Amino acid sequence: MKKIGLVGGLGWVSTLEYYKLINTFTNEKLGGHRSAHVLIESLDEGAFLDNQDKDPTEQLCENMIIDAVGVLVAGGAEVVALCANGLHRFMDTITAKYDVDIVDIRDATAKSIQAMGLDSVGLIGVQKTMETNFYKMTLQAYGIEAVVPEKTSRKYIHQKIISELVRNEFSADTKQGFLSVIEDLIDMKAQGVILGCTEIPILLASPEHKGVPLFSTTEIHCRAIVERAIT
Repeated sequence: MKKIGLVGGLGWVSTLEYYKLINTFTNEKLGGHRSAHVLIESLDEGAFLDNQDKDPTEQLCENMIIDAVGVLVAGGAEVVALCANGLHRFMDTITAKYDVDIVDIRDATAKSIQAMGLDSVGLIGVQKTMETNFYKMTLQAYGIEAVVPEKTSRKYIHQKIISELVRNEFSADTKQGFLSVIEDLIDMKAQGVILGCTEIPILLASPEHKGVPLFSTTEIHCRAIVERAIT
């Protein structure tokens, strides 16, 4: 099995889920006492958010992620993954700099949606994920239209992720608030909804809501990472 490298810590709550799921799926496939060989470069989310505030160009943030991938590559990682949907906005720079196999969460998610025959899905996550094109363009390449919540709901989702979920706070009120936004997306003809922040599936553990599939990007990504590592 290939050595897996994870850029984690943004936030650490979902990085824990990555470690657990990757080892669970590895053992399901290989059996016995087998587990994954995993390197984790877990970054300080506070430093990342500070850099976001200081530098609206996001060059400082991008440099953090580029350097983290470099640490993993230097450590012998053969398969690399970023444990956050939003970090994939830096993928073009990463792939230009490093010749390493990177498992893209967007591609893995799009393939799962495509396998269900859907062509229009809701997308929730941090504001960068909902409001810029790095995620939507990948989905579009697979023939999938992304539907995002209206502005007030986007702000609500983002703030709850940053103020609660990444700090390991999961409340019933917030769960109901997220489900309300999802119901709005369903009313907007979304055939499914991408939980496009890797902490959201901890809050919303069900694979569906009112008969509409909810795509856990954390689980989808971890399955794709394991598949890549064992081939």
